[in-house]
Amino acid sequence: MATGEIAKTEVKAFNSVPLQTEDIFADLMRNIFPDNLISATFRKTLTSYDTEMYKTNETVNGTIVEVLKTMVTGKNLSNANSTNILGLLIASVIFGIATASTKEIGQPFFKFFYSATEIILVILGKLIWFTPIGVASLIGKTIGGTKNLEDDFSRLGLYIATQMIGYVIFVIVAVPITNFILMKRNPFTFFFTLIHAFVIVFATSMTALTIPESIRQLEGPNKFDRRVTRFIIPLSAAIGRCGSCIYISISCLFVMQITDQKVNAASVILVIILTTFSSLAIPSVTGASLITVIILLTALNIPPEAAALLYTFEWLLDRMRTITNYSVQVTCVVFTQRMCLSSLKTDNKNDETLQALHEKGNTIEIAEMVDDEECFKEDTFNQLL
Repeated sequence: MATGEIAKTEVKAFNSVPLQTEDIFADLMRNIFPDNLISATFRKTLTSYDTEMYKTNETVNGTIVEVLKTMVTGKNLSNANSTNILGLLIASVIFGIATASTKEIGQPFFKFFYSATEIILVILGKLIWFTPIGVASLIGKTIGGTKNLEDDFSRLGLYIATQMIGYVIFVIVAVPITNFILMKRNPFTFFFTLIHAFVIVFATSMTALTIPESIRQLEGPNKFDRRVTRFIIPLSAAIGRCGSCIYISISCLFVMQITDQKVNAASVILVIILTTFSSLAIPSVTGASLITVIILLTALNIPPEAAALLYTFEWLLDRMRTITNYSVQVTCVVFTQRMCLSSLKTDNKNDETLQALHEKGNTIEIAEMVDDEECFKEDTFNQLL
């Protein structure tokens, strides 16, 4: 086969030769839009290389030695036995938007997948009781197959230190500075009013469970508008995953290092892109980010068993990244309140005027104010269209 010629074949193993940068991005674009959604659940497109071995002479320490090298002679567009998670994610987003736009017609479709999700969660809830056995087996297999145990554990220590430094910089430096710029007051005093919510986050490692307490503290002592808190807090609890993104990206690069994968600028950019997309689908449950790491490792052509060492300190890292997520979610409420401040003041002023007119019994002026407001909203909507 001539160099550059691409043929469609099927392979069961990953490349033994590292993928070139252009082929990494080409495979990424091919997998974003899968040809078949059914096959995408267990198969993805992957560029593989035809190689030939050849001998060459090289000078090593002043001595000429014969070295065996690999030369790429052709490219094949192959199907690897691995889940195309990125393509499925994009397809799910498109189907979700289309289902929401059809309203009543799309309800049967929505109810079917909602019911299927609940059934699968029940099954997983039963299987999760066997997690300790499976995790212990994976850790034992990984440690048993390690050639240099001391070196791997020193890398694990650096990995944990890197994670903790990332969380501390984000929570102690970036988030307080942002809050100070937006609120013009001591950010640590503000966070102290949410100490009960932070305790719940640390104990449960789930930001969704703190929604009632967050609303109570933000609307009570901090005087945030209820229209902001009751919309932004559930939304940010669903998609606010800054801490998880830190964890996922560092974990993927760490596993790539311990499996002797080549880490270059292209692979780092690819990890960032995959982490950004996958973070939108991380549920607000304990350990969800670790599952996402395993999914991304599969997308990066790395055996997921290599992530077994990550389980050892998952209890601590899970809580640290959840605290980071929650601090960013609260900052989103502050940002929204700040950006909508003038609009909220206008609405509150109108509400107070309507209340005063209502107490005076002036129904004519009330009707005129309501009509003017409705006309303004209608004109604004027409302009947007």
